[in-house]
Order: sequence, then structure tokens, then C-alpha cells
Amino acid sequence: WAPEEWDHRRRLVQFWREQHGNKISTTFQPVPQGERASNSGNIVVSCIYWMERNDFFITSVDCIYLLECLMDIRFSVEEKNRIRRNLEGFRPLTVSKCKAESADFFKLIMSFPNPKPRNIEKDVKVFPWKTLPYALKKIVTKYTA
Repeated sequence: WAPEEWDHRRRLVQFWREQHGNKISTTFQPVPQGERASNSGNIVVSCIYWMERNDFFITSVDCIYLLECLMDIRFSVEEKNRIRRNLEGFRPLTVSKCKAESADFFKLIMSFPNPKPRNIEKDVKVFPWKTLPYALKKIVTKYTA
């Protein structure tokens, strides 16, 4: 990570999708905050460092956004709720301003500028970044099966 990323405890990660028939491939790479702002059509999510846990996380909001972009569809509220239930197997942590163990991390997530890894200021679920490929595959497989 660059010093600026460590300072902000966030790395922006850009994804690209390629589809051949029914196969979707994706590539990704880190992108500096300033560069990303110049092209709003990019698929960009946040990899967030939770210092107290010494691990990296993605919010459920970013995860669902990434799925929509990679699958090139928009999910209904019902579909998003079904996806959230299917992702429960990856043991997300609920980050809340009311829980002492996650209040600082909650404030950090809420403070990020665009692209925001959340929709509104309420409790948010986060997944370990290392589970992202498995979560994406699980949902894409369920959705297309």
C-alpha cells in the first residue's frame, strides 16, 4: 500500500469485466484516489483496513455493487436481500456506531469520500477481503444456475 492509503486506511480497487458467452472474467488493480475521480464509469470498490483487527474488509454495499457491475444487471431490493442472506455463510461482521468494538471503524467507513462504501449512515456488514472471490463466485453461480 502507498503511504496515503495507509494514512486513510483505504485502498481503492478497480475492476474490469469481460464476458464471452456465459463466462464472466474479471481483472482488478489498485487505483489512486485522484485518478479514479477522473473517470466515473469505472467499477471501483474500497478495501478497508481495520487496524484493531489487523485485517482488510469490504462492505456488503460494495460487494453487492461489484456483483451488479460484474453481472451487468441491477438487483431489486428483494434480490439484494436474498444475496445478503446467501453471503451470511461468509460470516460478516456488523459494524455499528453503538458497539464499542466497532464504533471507530464505523466512523472511518462513514467518513470516506466518493466512492462511498456505504449508502446511508446505519450499521453495515463487512466481509474479510480474502473471502471476496469466493463470495462473488457463490452469488454468480446461484444467480445463473
